[in-house]
Amino acid sequence: MTTLEGNAVSFKSHALRCLFVMVGLVAVAPYAMGQGATTADAATLVPVKYDPAQDLPLKITQPFTFAAVGDILMRRPVGSIDPAHEKLAKIMREADMTFANLEGPLGNDGERNPDSTLDELKRMGIDMVTTANNHGIEEGIEGIFNQNRMLAEAGIAQAGSGKNLAEARRAATALTPKGLVAGIGIWSVDHEEEGEATNNRPGMNFLKLNVSNVVTAEQMQSLKQIRDSVFARRGEVNTPLAPVSEREPADRLQLFGSRYKVGPKPGDLSYAMNPADLRGMIASVRGGKQMADFMAVGIHVHQNSFAFQAYSHDSHTPDFLIDFAHQMIDNGADVFVAHGVHTLRGIEIYKGKPIFYGLSNFFIHNGPTEDVVNPAGLPPGAGTTRALVHQPDNKEALLTTSHYDKGKLVEVRIYPADLGRDGMWPSVKRGNPVTPSPEAARQILEKVQALSAPFGTRIEIENGIGVIRVR
Repeated sequence: MTTLEGNAVSFKSHALRCLFVMVGLVAVAPYAMGQGATTADAATLVPVKYDPAQDLPLKITQPFTFAAVGDILMRRPVGSIDPAHEKLAKIMREADMTFANLEGPLGNDGERNPDSTLDELKRMGIDMVTTANNHGIEEGIEGIFNQNRMLAEAGIAQAGSGKNLAEARRAATALTPKGLVAGIGIWSVDHEEEGEATNNRPGMNFLKLNVSNVVTAEQMQSLKQIRDSVFARRGEVNTPLAPVSEREPADRLQLFGSRYKVGPKPGDLSYAMNPADLRGMIASVRGGKQMADFMAVGIHVHQNSFAFQAYSHDSHTPDFLIDFAHQMIDNGADVFVAHGVHTLRGIEIYKGKPIFYGLSNFFIHNGPTEDVVNPAGLPPGAGTTRALVHQPDNKEALLTTSHYDKGKLVEVRIYPADLGRDGMWPSVKRGNPVTPSPEAARQILEKVQALSAPFGTRIEIENGIGVIRVR
């Protein structure tokens, strides 16, 4: 295809998408305000009825393939096409919809090149990206606006950031020949982070969490004794902290800025979702599914499951993520995709819908001082000022394709990707996804098998590909 032909196809796709949205708005407006109403009759607005029986099911009945990958953090183009990479890209291009997380703004910060990144996204056939993540604010609010403008001009839908909370939380849409796909993007945070969108501030769509350290009942009593001994000195100051509430729950405690919760395994971490954020996400999924034929949810997750686990090296799925994924499916999502932790997590088929709890990095291009392989397991930041430690499992990823037919999921295919797990690749190729060697593919897929088994998921390994058949 020539450049002119490619531009024509891109323009045609973009024009069709705009036409569809405009026609939809014109068609829906009379019903939203009451049949025959005018803009002057705003007081007669009639809420759109939510009908789970009509709105929740997948509306695409012909064969449909949804491809998903995790984080894409690119600082350089792929360059000469590696056949082992092109094999993965071909699968992405052939899907009806390809979904990814764009990790970091597109602006040119001296290391990233927005034009080459956009070219690579389009070459791989990526149709929709999430933009709510910890790198999204690196160039400030202006960087978010520039990124979203460039994505729109390239015909790539984005979800997860915008001029206010309503826009950041609103489902993005992308038109395919088989139907309209909607998607939302989310970033889960358990401490203060920059970049949260509010009603009057631009930014990203946050799911805020409160984290608790799990302790035994006996340990909880000891912690309360420590607290009480400290509070016994309240009379020594003029303005002491408030006394302990009589309604204090027996199994929970907040002490010196940390939360504790009674549970069976000390050292576990437990997360509670912000109720208002959760309600907002549910509303976004329901609204997106009402106007679309297929609904995807993407979330950027860095939360560990254990207090003793090094940051972002945890393949176990945190408790809130399972609950959240189930609630998203219950309210209309046809697929749930998590990423961000830089390692693989399990796969679940819940109510006939696929949940990918961690697809890891698909591209991760480190800066010159960050490309450190450290088998000793030192924490991130060790060695040099900007150094990030990358264990071999940080260089394993998945490309997944979910196949639907007659409105039902029938099969999931799992393609392993190697981003330089042996640490011996030249820097120019390190961090690019390629089809692994047969032995590496088997090792990656066996890891996914083990991580998915607790969810009751059975994965067959066939010719270096994982297969889940849904019956």
